[in-house]
Amino acid sequence: MNILSKSRLVSVVSAIAFLAACSSPNKPIAEQGAPSPATAAEMAVMARHDSLMAKMDQLYSLKAKINAAKAPASGPYLRGLAAADAAMMDWMHQYRAPDSTATPSARLAYFQQQQQVLAGVSRQFRATIDSATLFIQQLPAAPASAATPSK
Repeated sequence: MNILSKSRLVSVVSAIAFLAACSSPNKPIAEQGAPSPATAAEMAVMARHDSLMAKMDQLYSLKAKINAAKAPASGPYLRGLAAADAAMMDWMHQYRAPDSTATPSARLAYFQQQQQVLAGVSRQFRATIDSATLFIQQLPAAPASAATPSK
């Protein structure tokens, strides 16, 4: 090996060692150490957000079923589903995670406050989904199609 190759090899090995010592965002938290309280609070907010987003399909499905039923008393249920959807969209539009220059206590306070806001959105989702589901279950069964031949 010539001198240039040896210095490249040393540089590459040094770079690999340096990168290995750095915390990787792709590694599980257990391998990186425990998250700070602010990071843990942010993760909890994002987990609740993800949980609510998973329920959006249920909101849309219930809305479609209620619309298809054409029941005269469906207005409050449709408005409730729309309000739950709007509450989630409003939260997402106002959410602004503090950047890394904010103090840890300010970051923690923000995420705790957002957790409370999302708790309210979650309660609204649950109540709306429950009442809309009950409404659909209480609707009379759709009449059999006239195209079905009878004997």
